[in-house]
Amino acid sequence: MNKIITRCCLLVFIVFTTGILAQPLFTESFESGTANPDWGVFYTGEDGIAAVPMASAPVPLTNGGNYVGWLQDIDTSYTGVALALAGTVDMMDYSIEADVYCYVNHPDGSAYTGVAVYCDSTVGTYIKMAADFDPIPYPRIRLFNNHLDPVTFTYTFNHSFVAADIPGGIPTQNGWHKMKVEVKTINADTTAFWCYFDDQLLAGCPVYDTGEDRIGAGKFGVYMFQNGFSLPGYYDNIVVNSLVTSVDDKSTNLPEGFYLEQNYPNPFNPETQISYQLASSGFTSIGIYDLLGREIKTLVSKDQPAGNYTVTWNGTDELGNKVPSGIYLYTLKTGILVESKKMILLK
Repeated sequence: MNKIITRCCLLVFIVFTTGILAQPLFTESFESGTANPDWGVFYTGEDGIAAVPMASAPVPLTNGGNYVGWLQDIDTSYTGVALALAGTVDMMDYSIEADVYCYVNHPDGSAYTGVAVYCDSTVGTYIKMAADFDPIPYPRIRLFNNHLDPVTFTYTFNHSFVAADIPGGIPTQNGWHKMKVEVKTINADTTAFWCYFDDQLLAGCPVYDTGEDRIGAGKFGVYMFQNGFSLPGYYDNIVVNSLVTSVDDKSTNLPEGFYLEQNYPNPFNPETQISYQLASSGFTSIGIYDLLGREIKTLVSKDQPAGNYTVTWNGTDELGNKVPSGIYLYTLKTGILVESKKMILLK
């Protein structure tokens, strides 16, 4: 019975009567002695995450229990990369934090550990925050995707937090550290990240991804890389929280007099209304997008005077074809702002 109680679980629920939208919650402490069955892998056939006795870790975690998470690309079939995932590919606007054992200048070669967000193996993309404490080219915390440009030999999205960006600087010894990423889909063209190390926000955040390989949703997970030698990653106290709080809150980021309302009804079938307010006249557009940022339909594209407006979307694309059930973005663009919200089409 205790194992059932302590086993971490994935809870995904939608409570529209209280204004909470699609709030996912995931916790994993491995204290049942086995990893949560919701864990999967990014690479087909790869070794998954497992629960092992805490004594297996190089150093026991002070606030850990009897077990800890273990992850490794044992046969180096994916060049040393191991990525364990949970959640669903349509998840957006959430945070993941975990205690992660970090290696500093490992004598056998590169060894990175960290957490991952917006992972989708169907499109071959993931984003990870990793402790890269090798002396060459320089020790840092990296936020980067997995798309390597063959010409520049750099990742198409890659941000480095150097010693000056990290409160307390770069660790000088192997050890446990708390890593956290908050990720939000700002609009159809932009994903934003806030990275924390030992509960401190890293300088330069938020970091924005607006590149061609940008991804707007995806699973969460933990990440490990070892360069040609046998070395596992260790993880504990994994917590995922939603950053979405209410479907009816007006945005606090918009200039005074501008509002983009939550669509109503939501979820909807067959149609929904989108209301917005303009404080000044100008060119205005309202577009519908899928989670990969592809435009589905343009509802408004013209000059509009200041005022209140409502448009209707009937769940069709530009050709009049019905789109499938799922989560979609609707985006308001004017000369001074871009704002997006999510809506759910159910059939």
